[in-house]
Amino acid sequence: MLYYILVTIIMIPCLILFPIKKVGKKHLKQLKHKNFIVACNHTTNLDPVMMDITFNKKHFFLAKKELFKNKFSAACMRSLGAVPVDRTRADTRAVKEIFRLIGKKKRICIFPQGTRSTVRIEDGSAKEGVAMFSIRTNTPVLPMMFDRKIKIFRRTKLLIGEPIYPDPSKKKDTNYVTDFANEIIDKMNNLLEGEQK
Repeated sequence: MLYYILVTIIMIPCLILFPIKKVGKKHLKQLKHKNFIVACNHTTNLDPVMMDITFNKKHFFLAKKELFKNKFSAACMRSLGAVPVDRTRADTRAVKEIFRLIGKKKRICIFPQGTRSTVRIEDGSAKEGVAMFSIRTNTPVLPMMFDRKIKIFRRTKLLIGEPIYPDPSKKKDTNYVTDFANEIIDKMNNLLEGEQK
């Protein structure tokens, strides 16, 4: 209930103040009725909210545990789909929760940088979480990129790429997680390069 209240309150102002144009919507049709993991760049705190508003769909995402300091903020964050994660260690509780949500066919959005960064994802800077979740659950990844930092009264494009499928035969290959993570990042950055042509 709190989710719908929060989204209703912020939806219209955000649509007016931060207009988003989806580019590549045809790729969504390839995954119709299928579960998938969204991999997107992360430049502002608005990104998770704008993802929900743009697609009119609740996305679950990892958020640093510091955002859950008090009961009110924790309730708001959880209602928006945030899963608290301790970034100082391997947080098995957060990992298990993401696996549980994927198993329930919930829409997961992972920001490979792990924190806010530049629009383009620097080579070697991305975490391997999105690749690991995809490989372990045999769930395709849908790459997306905001073409620039979201700012007030400025139209931002959300670029949507072709689905990326993990190779089930390499599930037990420990090196494949890194290789697949790099493949995902390459295809995400390629969306920006294609937009600039």
